[in-house]
Amino acid sequence: MPEALNAPELSARDTLGARLVFAGGCPRSGLTLLRRMLSPHSRIECGPDTGLAPSIAMQWQAFAQQLGDLHARDFDLQAEDMRQAMAALLTGLFETPLTRFPDHVLIEKTALNVAVFEHLGRLLPEARFIHVVRDGRDVAASLLERDWKDANGTPFPHVTRPDAALKYWSDLVTLGLKAERALPGRVLRLPYEELVRRPKATLTAVCEFLDLDYERTLVHFAGYPIELKGLERDSLPLINKPLTQRRIGAGGELDGAVAPPTRQLLTHLGYGAPETPSERRKRLRTMIRR
Repeated sequence: MPEALNAPELSARDTLGARLVFAGGCPRSGLTLLRRMLSPHSRIECGPDTGLAPSIAMQWQAFAQQLGDLHARDFDLQAEDMRQAMAALLTGLFETPLTRFPDHVLIEKTALNVAVFEHLGRLLPEARFIHVVRDGRDVAASLLERDWKDANGTPFPHVTRPDAALKYWSDLVTLGLKAERALPGRVLRLPYEELVRRPKATLTAVCEFLDLDYERTLVHFAGYPIELKGLERDSLPLINKPLTQRRIGAGGELDGAVAPPTRQLLTHLGYGAPETPSERRKRLRTMIRR
């Protein structure tokens, strides 16, 4: 497989993939906010989440793991042939907007893209990635407010138990960090906290990563229409409201449930001890005075 992925020439699909950006991160990390803020850009298409990229990437990997050399042995399909076929399937999903707007970048925002960033990076050697991260305690607190259930109507563990919510965050973020190491220069890590505290500077960095100019409409997003399909219903009342820092530190009460490995990950990402309730009240009072 590696030698095929280092082929000297890129296919037409690979070139098309150069205009594809996959955004991902643990659910409830701020991906919807990012999509909302990037949508007004004149050269960015940031449409509904499709959820298809992880499925295609995992199917490609399943072929390699379960079928071994069957394709090459019995069908004269080498690893690179299979990669290009799956790449064509994936880019074909976005071909209409990419063809219609040839100078645009298309951002596909599906949270669980983060689980297959590394696979997608090999599947589309020119694609880029945005890894949205947020304090795991705040993510867990938000997850525990969800009512997500499986096909049998049973709530998922990561929306019912603090330990499971924190582990869910830790597992997905760890995959994102692994992809950052595997795909140097192709993954932008974007902290939610920076997006709400310093939106202009953070979005300027995003635009630079995408080889685009910053546009002031990005921080004045409230009046810009957005496609509602693919947005979680609980997020809909918030998408046109001004930015707020009030959700930073909202999961402080879960700090006692943080396991040592998760604590190490929080520290690695720069998330120190959470605010105490009194510290949070003081910060909010300061914000109101401003």
